[in-house]
Amino acid sequence: MSESSRDSGPVGARERLSRMSEPQRWLARVVAVAGTPCEPWFVERMVGRADVRLRDELEQLIARGILRDGADGLRPASATMRDAVLRATPPSLLAALRQQAAEVLAAAGLASLAAGQLLRVVDDGYRVDPELVTQLAGAPSVAPSLAADLLVAVLGRPDAGIDPALRRAWVLSAVDHLMLAGRSARALTVLTEEIAAARDGAEQLAVLHGRLGAWYATEHPSRALECLHRALSQRGLRPADRTWLLATAAEVAARIGHPDATTLLRRAQRAHSVGPAPENEVRLALARSAGALSRGDPRSAGRTLGSVDASARHARAQAATLRAERIVLHLAAGDFDAARTGLRLAADELGNLGAAVRPRLVALGCLLRLATGELPEAEARARLALREHPRRKLPDDVRADLLATVAEVLFRRGQPERARELLDPADAGREWPDDMPWLALRCAAAGDPDPARHPDLVPAAIAGLARSLRPLVLLPQRAPRLVRAALLAGDVSGARAVERYAATLATRTGSALWQGIERHARGLVERNPAALSEAVARLRTTGARPALADALFDLARLPRTPAGEAGAAIAESAALYGRLGATGDQERAQRWAAEPGTGGRRRRSADAHRGFAALTTREVRVAELLASGVTKRQAAASLFVSFHTVDTHLRGVYAKLGIRSRAQLARLWAVREEQTRAA
Repeated sequence: MSESSRDSGPVGARERLSRMSEPQRWLARVVAVAGTPCEPWFVERMVGRADVRLRDELEQLIARGILRDGADGLRPASATMRDAVLRATPPSLLAALRQQAAEVLAAAGLASLAAGQLLRVVDDGYRVDPELVTQLAGAPSVAPSLAADLLVAVLGRPDAGIDPALRRAWVLSAVDHLMLAGRSARALTVLTEEIAAARDGAEQLAVLHGRLGAWYATEHPSRALECLHRALSQRGLRPADRTWLLATAAEVAARIGHPDATTLLRRAQRAHSVGPAPENEVRLALARSAGALSRGDPRSAGRTLGSVDASARHARAQAATLRAERIVLHLAAGDFDAARTGLRLAADELGNLGAAVRPRLVALGCLLRLATGELPEAEARARLALREHPRRKLPDDVRADLLATVAEVLFRRGQPERARELLDPADAGREWPDDMPWLALRCAAAGDPDPARHPDLVPAAIAGLARSLRPLVLLPQRAPRLVRAALLAGDVSGARAVERYAATLATRTGSALWQGIERHARGLVERNPAALSEAVARLRTTGARPALADALFDLARLPRTPAGEAGAAIAESAALYGRLGATGDQERAQRWAAEPGTGGRRRRSADAHRGFAALTTREVRVAELLASGVTKRQAAASLFVSFHTVDTHLRGVYAKLGIRSRAQLARLWAVREEQTRAA
């Protein structure tokens, strides 16, 4: 029987410890303090030697069942043995060992493990090296929650003897890390306690009010600006602090379309030129980007954010926001593959970015799925996020995006009553600017098949877009739906306003997605089939399947659309809606196609010589061959007729189907074949 099996309990562990030599006891302490399996280099650096005798002592400890060796390193043989070693170590010596372990791990680039060791020292009531605290709290590999815990623990020691300037820096860093970690309530507690204590005079009080303003930004923009302006009114602010406050105020103002946004940004830039600081470069970039997105200029926003290194140490507090805003830019451009990649990479780095950004990433992922037509998954993810995060744990703009996602899916699925229930927060009597975070949910009301039920929401959504185009940037397909809802309500000026916004984004992005959206909006306003046909053509080149289905549906319903083109469009839209799971939209398209007196049926009954039924046998064969991709000469050879005969038949096909090109013929024939198979 081995020694380890005989002495497996606490008593046996203590007996084995008593039989160890002092060098062996020291080695056992080092391995126990490590907390995780440690490699030999860690032990060597902790004891300050690397010789044959050290290796012999480690082998003896392993042989006696005190330590265990494995592929991942050395560890105590059991939890019982670890606890026995730690209990047998004097507390002050244990604290010194943990402090030394933190220094060794930090020097080896293992900052997260080092921070954990240092936090244990502080929790046990001992002082730690302030420089090491600052180093580890700012290390990118240390999770925000752990960094915040370390700083709060050190700040909470009454006898810490911290230099006042260092304490001020730690307080701000602790608040930033708590916010990143999603622990906003704790951050607010730290802020309010520091403000109430008023330890360091008016200047620090102003900076704390600024952080409080940033905390309110996503829920109460008016309160955020009030806090920031109160902070800016203090005299004697350092240029770097004034820059931070002004840049933060400029970003908040830009997101809500405040008229002072540009002025605040200019003031921030002037303050930065007097006292530049690397972290303020990031703040200024975010403020400029927010302004560009509100104006509908994603390209300018992209150039601004592209100049910032999100992995830099000074960008730590804003790294999550930078990642999220870059994903927004991909959505605006219709670059859905890049958006997916950005979301995946951000999810992989969530530990370093902070848990606070997770709901925002989920919301962006839902918007991506709405844009590409993954409706069931978009709804499921949005509902899960709403269940996981109670009301006070989600920023208002994120909650609005998640609710808007579920509402749009329900409207498209033919469940308007359930969707309408979700729109209540958008109509809660908020006034500008505190209503702006809910603008996306107001836009969702345009998806109601009976938009007259929302006489205030749709006009309020269009009015809000005059201040910020961000909701359209996030989900372009909202624009035509708002135009359609405004026209149904008789609000032609509102419809034209949204059309202008879509044109602005089409010009400034240059993307096929926005070009298609702009032509869709213009086609609705002008009742212009040619514009809608162009919209369909542009949207076919993108992955925006719901936007394409909507454009086809609206093309079919325009009175001036040729009957053949209208019939093909309504059939394709119904089929596409069905594939997306938009069963409500699909049923509306099918009703439009089937009801006498509306859509294609009315045209065909009024003009019986048009449509598939009017084609002769020879025309059907010619159309079938040409739709399959053969040339006119190949079709002539196959049918044993002349080229000119095929050409004559083709002109007859075009006239009877109301089309003008081979591409239209191919699409129309594909729909016909799909309907034939379904029948």
